[in-house]
Amino acid sequence: MRTRLFTLFLAGGVLLNGCARKTPEAVAAPPVPPVAAVPQPMPKPPLGAAANLAIPAATPDGGYATINRTLSTDAALWHLRSALNVAALQCDIGDPNGVAQYNRLLKVHAARFAAAHRALEAEYRRGGGDWQDRFDDSMTRVYNYFAQPPVRARFCATALPMLAQVADLPAGSLDGFAAPGLGSLDEPFVEFYRAYDAYRIALAQWQAGQGPKLAVDPQVLVASTEVTGGSYRVAAR
Repeated sequence: MRTRLFTLFLAGGVLLNGCARKTPEAVAAPPVPPVAAVPQPMPKPPLGAAANLAIPAATPDGGYATINRTLSTDAALWHLRSALNVAALQCDIGDPNGVAQYNRLLKVHAARFAAAHRALEAEYRRGGGDWQDRFDDSMTRVYNYFAQPPVRARFCATALPMLAQVADLPAGSLDGFAAPGLGSLDEPFVEFYRAYDAYRIALAQWQAGQGPKLAVDPQVLVASTEVTGGSYRVAAR
């Protein structure tokens, strides 16, 4: 009897040992659901500018072909005067100091500004034709350039301190100041044009990532008298 119980005990132990060694079946992990792409907003022009804005062409030196490049000394001086005129009238309308400083500038440097104006007129006169209209149009473009709304804040931040500085310059000292001063006034516009070109690139990339859009070709729509109510049918192509 004892031998039989011992035999059963051994057999049961073997069975239990066999069950313990059994490798559990691997359970496949559920597939990871694809991550939905987050739609990106459409890029917007910088500084609230209009879309499809025409800007000067970029130049090999990293700048832009603005109206303030490659000017004669007289032209640079007159462009500087125009820029500071815009600053006095538009940058801080509630502060009379800007207008007072500009008037002082005109008084101290009246002779030099008059000479620059005569020299510019002579340049246009040598071009022949209706030079006066061309001259007036050019001067209007200069004023409009410095009055561009998107750049006004940055332009004014540069122009107002310069206006105070130039107003205190002694007579005869403007020629050496005109070119570098005009370059500083032009920089906010160049920065804006760089930002606008970057916006164009971002917009093109955004448009390339959009799905195809359904467009209806008006030439495909054919009027049909077979359908009551004046409806249309789409002709297959």
